[in-house]
Amino acid sequence: MGRLPLLLAMLSAAFCATMAATGPKVSTQSGDVSGAKLKSFVGNSYFSFKGIPFAEPPLGPMRFRAPQPHQGWTGVRDAKKHGSKCLQYSMLSAGALEGDENCLFVNVYTPSLPAEGEHPELPVMVWIHGGGFVTGSGDADFYGPDYFMDEQVVLVTFNYRLGPFGFLTTADANAPGNYGLHDQVLALEWVQANIEAFGGNRDDVTIFGESAGGASVGLQVLSPRSRGLFAKAISQSGASFCNFGASGEPQGKAADQLATLLKCSTASSRELVGCMRQRPAKEILRSLGEMMKEDPVVQLPIHFKPRVDRESQMPFLPRDPYISLRDGQFNLVPWMTGLNRDEGAFLVGQMRSKPESVAVYSGRDWGRWASSILQVADVTTAPAAVAEKIYRQYFGDAGCGEENLQSLSDMLSDRWFTACITSEANLAAAHTPVYMYVLDHMGPGRQNFLRLMALLMGKLESYRDLGVPHAEDLLYLFKPVFGPPIARDSDEHKMIRFMVSLWTNFARRGYPSTDAVPMPSWPIYTASRQEHMRLNMAPSVGRAAFSERVEFWNQLDIQESWHLALFDDNKRDEL
Repeated sequence: MGRLPLLLAMLSAAFCATMAATGPKVSTQSGDVSGAKLKSFVGNSYFSFKGIPFAEPPLGPMRFRAPQPHQGWTGVRDAKKHGSKCLQYSMLSAGALEGDENCLFVNVYTPSLPAEGEHPELPVMVWIHGGGFVTGSGDADFYGPDYFMDEQVVLVTFNYRLGPFGFLTTADANAPGNYGLHDQVLALEWVQANIEAFGGNRDDVTIFGESAGGASVGLQVLSPRSRGLFAKAISQSGASFCNFGASGEPQGKAADQLATLLKCSTASSRELVGCMRQRPAKEILRSLGEMMKEDPVVQLPIHFKPRVDRESQMPFLPRDPYISLRDGQFNLVPWMTGLNRDEGAFLVGQMRSKPESVAVYSGRDWGRWASSILQVADVTTAPAAVAEKIYRQYFGDAGCGEENLQSLSDMLSDRWFTACITSEANLAAAHTPVYMYVLDHMGPGRQNFLRLMALLMGKLESYRDLGVPHAEDLLYLFKPVFGPPIARDSDEHKMIRFMVSLWTNFARRGYPSTDAVPMPSWPIYTASRQEHMRLNMAPSVGRAAFSERVEFWNQLDIQESWHLALFDDNKRDEL
């Protein structure tokens, strides 16, 4: 071997050794980060950068305020491990606190980094995690990127503040709320400023999320704060004005409850907020835990959530979601939205594990049904009457018990998901291309989310298969550390390829398509035809999913923002 080739070989070996020791390096506008080189599900190489701070720690005087961009660091920051989760109660360990108030970190996964003279300009997919705005994170233990890294896209995940830290409000300028949504905006601004360094195209960003993340996507679509930060949107099992989103019910009472538990004055909102900024973060979370115990039957105890914050100096959501959607005053981007066929089965599973819940849904105390099972007590003038009407619609004269849990699942599906998601799609479709789906896959290759959760939590004896529940779609998109083993080219892998290709092709082209299985052309959704794609191993076009059930909910006396009857001509000027 000549001297020049030998020298080049030595330099190449030294470079590879350096990469192995320090990992791939990327320069962001805040500083340099060193990540890791990993393998995708089918064995392709990709680059992982975790725990990059995108905001200053929201501590002390920054608690209950919109975040500020991170000021940066010197040297090379190690980006091989996730940053702290936001402070929360663990999903898998009842009563256990986890996380930290300093939690605003972003993770980036990319199959290709820029080289000298070359820029991949890959589509970027930014994931907003779910968890009812009280739990969850963007970490790879639940949202593993391995399936997406078999596609030519950049995947970004991140944390945002949860519970009172993200959404406490006094319903005035002292604490307008929505801090977690402002965190999301700042993360999207970080993507705009930095994603080209990771091989992404800042002009081709798709936001997507599930449950509270799906509601967050809808809210980002509506918010003037996020204008220009993304080009496409995917909402999974959540809408901007679902009950767990910006539903329109009065807020502020929860702040008084929490303050009282913390022995803070409620004489004025200024005193309340000032006192709560002084309280230790874990003390605040423990007090939230006390509030969550007040009604152990409630399956989604969401005390702090998004709201219309027009009194803020920098409002995230200045108008009611219904009005913005109806009038076309939102970010007009291609929008894919949908739900799982049996969303409520997830809630039935939670309720069956608690004897106190079983006692309530097995009885006919309409006041308890209104406050606990249906959570309509604060959004109707006649809670008990509305609760009884809903009960009769789904159960007739029969009692609600083990023999008709499917009806209970349908009822909870419609209360929490079906009606609000359909309403959002109907309104948005008049102004921008909307693609609707219903995930109903039950055949070979199914990922059974509820059974997996019951197994992990040691409650397999309480498991009942009631169809395709809330969150089952996640197992076809992400590879969690606790998931079942998947064999290449198996039915499970085929279904994963189908789902991931739909999502990534939508991110590339603004239209969902796949080559994994034969699928008809996906029609644009309209309120009149209500055509959607049924997602399974033999996908087909369906029409007017759950239409009779949605029509029933639309004629109820419920004062929430998704509800059509709330927004007649006589009430427009009040909003």
